[in-house]
Amino acid sequence: MKKTYLLLQILLVLNIAVASAQTPFRTIDSVDINMINAAVLVHGDMFWDPSTQVAACVFPKGGHTKINFASALWMSGFDAGGAMHVAAQTYRQDGNDYWPGPLNAADTLTYSTSHDWAKIWKVNRIDIQYFQSLTAPDLTNTPPAILTWPAKGNTHAQGNGGAALTISGDMAPFVDINHDGIYEPLLGEYPDIKGDQALWWVFSDNGPTHTLSNGKPLGVEVHAMAYAYKRNTLIDNVVYFDFQIVNKSPNNYHNFRLGLWDDIDLGYYLDDYIGYDSAHRMGITYNATAVDGDSSSNPSIFFGAHPPIVGMTMISLPGDFGSSYVPAGSFIYFNGDNTVIGNPSSDTQYNNYLRAQDRTGAHYTNTFAGPAVSCLSYGMGPNTNYVFTGDPSDANAWSECVCNNAPGDRRFVISTNDFTLSAGSSEHVVMAMVVTDTNQHGCPGANFNDIKIVADTAWNVYHNPPPPLPPSGINDINKGGDVRIYPNPAQSLLYVESDDLGIQQASITVFDLLGQTVEVPFTKSNNKISADVSALPRGMYVLSYRSGEVQVRSRFTLE
Repeated sequence: MKKTYLLLQILLVLNIAVASAQTPFRTIDSVDINMINAAVLVHGDMFWDPSTQVAACVFPKGGHTKINFASALWMSGFDAGGAMHVAAQTYRQDGNDYWPGPLNAADTLTYSTSHDWAKIWKVNRIDIQYFQSLTAPDLTNTPPAILTWPAKGNTHAQGNGGAALTISGDMAPFVDINHDGIYEPLLGEYPDIKGDQALWWVFSDNGPTHTLSNGKPLGVEVHAMAYAYKRNTLIDNVVYFDFQIVNKSPNNYHNFRLGLWDDIDLGYYLDDYIGYDSAHRMGITYNATAVDGDSSSNPSIFFGAHPPIVGMTMISLPGDFGSSYVPAGSFIYFNGDNTVIGNPSSDTQYNNYLRAQDRTGAHYTNTFAGPAVSCLSYGMGPNTNYVFTGDPSDANAWSECVCNNAPGDRRFVISTNDFTLSAGSSEHVVMAMVVTDTNQHGCPGANFNDIKIVADTAWNVYHNPPPPLPPSGINDINKGGDVRIYPNPAQSLLYVESDDLGIQQASITVFDLLGQTVEVPFTKSNNKISADVSALPRGMYVLSYRSGEVQVRSRFTLE
């Protein structure tokens, strides 16, 4: 168990909240379709379970090793009169700034409404594919996740405990087949999710309490979607977090910043380092020692000699345009103490950390003194917006590994640059948690090569989403004709055989599980096509056959 004193504080606050009838909701669900099992909560925090006070973010899924402890969005902005507004969340020991549910016309959220919206809606792609196969969807055969989806105008929408929801504005995204702006699942409309599995929830910062930062609420509503893919490739080491920030207040905010606070615990929480990769706008946590863990605790919860690396990468930010990406605004750390770089305790300090300033308002500094030279103490050196910007394998760059810092319980804040958030407008931010497979990633000898490759995968898939796979257990999607694809598994040659007279005019395309086309030579003879797949890496692929009205898509495995 981590940070005993902190967790006792949390329990005390929860007991006080019960007495004041402002009890935080413990609704929790997980993205768990691929190699990561990552929890999210309806109050906007992520990766931990307040009911057990332990981390709830496991890699590899099904094991006991944790790769994150707690994380949440932080935001700040200034209204036309110059007044600062702040929203943040940490471990809830000092209260809650965020509450589940949307804001009303008066830019507020009551406890009763928050109770009804204290739900996380979870949809798997296979549920949608099953729903699409129905000829006449009704109240009985429509999957509940699709029927109760909290989209605009859905008369079947249900929230926490089955509470009926009346939704008159834009909320959860959906495929609007008849383009009337109303979600009507019994007419064949369905959730518009990303990935192979998605969670959707909504939270706001002007609810029953605003007691963590104790600042002025922003009056923002956050539409959140966490999603992931299961493709037996590196994308299985990625979970995306898609946030739509909607300004429901009458204020036009300038110098608005949004950041992610993250207390990443990589296995054993007291032997971590952090670093920053500017190319991927990514905060990174890696092991400070070659072996993760200590001898005094349960070794099954540590990575041992094979610690991975975890990153949080900002994929889409306000200001990005096409293939032009703005830099992150800042990347800094703070400690779990009461020093000038300790835990924030006021709205001003939360705002400072979003702007590369410490609790006193002083700017962070670059403490790197050169290779083989002890790093300077905090407060020395020139000002910087980003800390530990070097790869730990580079002796000439600034990293905790090169500085030989004392390992510890690291947490960081990575933020956007300033932008304007006008009344009634919204902005879109997408982040991803990425993790390497368990290899040797501790100091000495640590480097960021592998985690950058996973981050590249996350960025590429976000900008080029792969097509959905056929439903599980259905290898062939066959529309007309009799097409046979064999052998499966294949080793060097794959045959496509058909009685269709148009086989000589047929087109053949092979995709990998990221949806990328792969080149495969093939020959045609009579009613058979022979595809030479011997040069492809082993794995699973999808073959698409098309000849006139005949369409077939089939998965095959190459051994």
